[in-house]
Amino acid sequence: MAPSTPQTRKEYARRLNAALEFIDGNIGEEISLVKLASVAHFSPFHFHRIFSAFVGEPPAEYIRRLRLEKAAGLLVTDSSSTVTETALACGFSTSALFCRLFKGRFGMSPTAWRDGGYEKRKNRQPDRNIGKDKSLRLVYQWPTGTDSRARRLKMRKAPVVRVEDVPPLRVAYVKHMKGYEDKEGIGNAFQTLFCWAGPRGVMSPDMRVLGMSLDNPDITPKDKCRYYAGVAVNEMARPEGEVGIMTIRGGKYAVGRFAGGDDIFKQAYDYMYAEWLPMSGWQPDDAPAFESYVDEAEGTPEKRRFVFDLYVPVKPLE
Repeated sequence: MAPSTPQTRKEYARRLNAALEFIDGNIGEEISLVKLASVAHFSPFHFHRIFSAFVGEPPAEYIRRLRLEKAAGLLVTDSSSTVTETALACGFSTSALFCRLFKGRFGMSPTAWRDGGYEKRKNRQPDRNIGKDKSLRLVYQWPTGTDSRARRLKMRKAPVVRVEDVPPLRVAYVKHMKGYEDKEGIGNAFQTLFCWAGPRGVMSPDMRVLGMSLDNPDITPKDKCRYYAGVAVNEMARPEGEVGIMTIRGGKYAVGRFAGGDDIFKQAYDYMYAEWLPMSGWQPDDAPAFESYVDEAEGTPEKRRFVFDLYVPVKPLE
């Protein structure tokens, strides 16, 4: 067997990024192991083991986890769709299969989850004995909750939120997939990104630094929440190793500015999804929200202060 080299690992990471991006973009469609292996340019025979080693879960379990979490978010935020419609939109072949897997993961039926079960589960200590699956996906969906107003009132002043048309944004990113509470890991992701982007001269003129918190920790196990450290780049940028390239879709976004310590991120998503959206005439669109940092974080690691604009994709409420 050829020895592992930094270049080899970078190439493996680039290919795995391609597979993960394909899953994200096709979560509602059939995704076969053969197709994923083809996207990553690996043999189907070896791909399963490579994916499991790098991601920490077999491909089928990872995809099922994403689908269940997307469905869990939609059941709370999209009351216009039936359980069957939600199941099909999230890639499940039948409603019966979806209901069985959902109950195995969350300990209740999709209907019970939508009718208040989520709120009860969110407001109690996590039950680590529910199901054997772990679960993932969708935009950071902060639903309504009895404690959301209390969190919002911790802010000195409710932010002014505007809706604006945002052009597509080309972004280089490094994934951190071990939770939002791993501050060192997220810092390392940004450090890797900056060390890559700086010498290559690919950063956009405005030096825009971004973060994408893809998962809701009230649904996703905290150590599985995905965070993408990002920076806006020009057309010369190409994916390399751990660094992937994506285009954040253009369209209408609700934008609010927030400032505070580490807990401001939870407060910001609570406010936008649980307070502002229900009163706005808009609803979340099916795309990732993202944070655009206005200034560098200030203070010591224990008492840092962040200033950022939170962009939430929206569409008119129908």
